[in-house]
Amino acid sequence: MPHHQRLLPVISSAALQATLCLVLGAFCLILPMSGCVVVVQKPTQQQPQAKTAAKAEAERPLRQLPSKPLVAMSDEVVRSELGDMVSLLPMEWSLVNIETNLPVQIFSVAVNNQYTASLAYSVLRKEENFDQVLQKDGLVGIGKISATKRDTKMRNIKRLGEFEEVQVGTKRFCLYRYTTDNGATLNRVAVFRSSFGNYYECTLSDLTFTGRKLIPRDEMENIYSSVLATIDF
Repeated sequence: MPHHQRLLPVISSAALQATLCLVLGAFCLILPMSGCVVVVQKPTQQQPQAKTAAKAEAERPLRQLPSKPLVAMSDEVVRSELGDMVSLLPMEWSLVNIETNLPVQIFSVAVNNQYTASLAYSVLRKEENFDQVLQKDGLVGIGKISATKRDTKMRNIKRLGEFEEVQVGTKRFCLYRYTTDNGATLNRVAVFRSSFGNYYECTLSDLTFTGRKLIPRDEMENIYSSVLATIDF
C-alpha cells in the first residue's frame, strides 16, 4: 500500500468544524417470619450455577463480521503515528486536512465526496486500569470506558443498543452506537487494541451540515463493515 495520502484542501468552514466537534465531542470538550417452616437453599448450591452461567456467557461465540470489504475500497491509507494501526478508506472518500479545533487524539478524518458522512480515527488514551478491565471484561469493558468519556463531555447523547464484541477475521472490536439528536443521525464506534497495546477508536458518523440526503443506514453498515475489514493492527 502506498504511503502517500491525498488530502482535501483545508476545510475552514465553520459548519464542518462545528459538525465534527459535535459528533466527536467526547474529545472536544463509576422480613422476619415466625410460626412457619422456611426452607433456605444453601449459597454453596447456587454459586456453581452462577459460575457456570458466567462461564457460558464468556465462551459464547462472537458474532462474525465479513472479513472482506462489501464496498469498493480505495488505496488511501490511514496510519497511526506509531504505525501500529492501518486502514483503507472507501472509494471516493478523501482525507481532510484537520487544521481545525479538533484535539490531538484524532489523527485522521475522512469524508465522502458529498460531505454526508465522516470517518474519524483517534487514540483512546490508556488509563492505569485498562489492562485489568481488559482481562476482566474484555474489549466490552474498554468500550464502556470509551462511551463514559463521551457521556461526560457531550450533551444530549444517547446510546443505541448494547455494547458488543465482534470478530472480523482474526481481529476483535467492541462496537457501540450513539446519537445526539434522538436518532436522526447515528455514530458508530469501534474500539480495538493494537499489538503494541495501544487503544484506538474508529468512528463513522452522519454529517448534516450540507443539507444533503444522508447515506441510507444499510449502506452505512456495509461501509462500516468494509472499513473494519481493512483495519490491521
